[in-house]
Amino acid sequence: MTQSREIREATFIPFKATTGKDAAVASLLSGAAALVHQTEPETLQWLALRDGEGKFAIVDFFHDQQGRVAHFAGQVAAALKNAAPDAVQGGWESGVVANVENTQVLAATVTAKHEPAPKLAVRIDLQANPGKEEALAAFLRGGAMLVRETEPGTLLWYALRIDQTRFAIVDVFANEEGKAAHFGGKVAAALKAKAPELVRGGWDQGVVANVRGYAVLSATY
Repeated sequence: MTQSREIREATFIPFKATTGKDAAVASLLSGAAALVHQTEPETLQWLALRDGEGKFAIVDFFHDQQGRVAHFAGQVAAALKNAAPDAVQGGWESGVVANVENTQVLAATVTAKHEPAPKLAVRIDLQANPGKEEALAAFLRGGAMLVRETEPGTLLWYALRIDQTRFAIVDVFANEEGKAAHFGGKVAAALKAKAPELVRGGWDQGVVANVRGYAVLSATY
């Protein structure tokens, strides 16, 4: 999906399927991207992710809070809410709403070719070293241009600020080759070099240990 407005806000929602409902949740999410595209002009990007057996996540991107509110009042949210009592551990309130993480988007790169289709995603959580919060934020803001200029296999890249000290990077790829090229690329090398200064735990414990991989079930890309 091509955006005419800047992506500034994001929401990340992890949740778990109840026993025996893994396939039903996967089916619901796999068909949802088209509905988002058709009915939610304020949702600038939408991803449904699968994190192993029974674990899922939805990632939404918006220009502002108005877009987020419209999304949660939309048809996809309604479908998940209706299914949640039976299909989601904890139901709608405890299983979905309680896990909503709203973040600020520091920087984003969205490839506009619309092909190949996204298949893999990665989230990396980062905690800034004391006193290095703004330096880490500034570093992440500069990453989008470098990804855009040097990583054709990285379809989507987002730098998120969760709160004063916590950050995250979300990447999306078409295949393992694109993912490997990203982790062997200039942005990863720059982060590795700066991690001892900026990230609590450094490169190995502060970055690599916090890498989580997902399969992309559907996306509005």
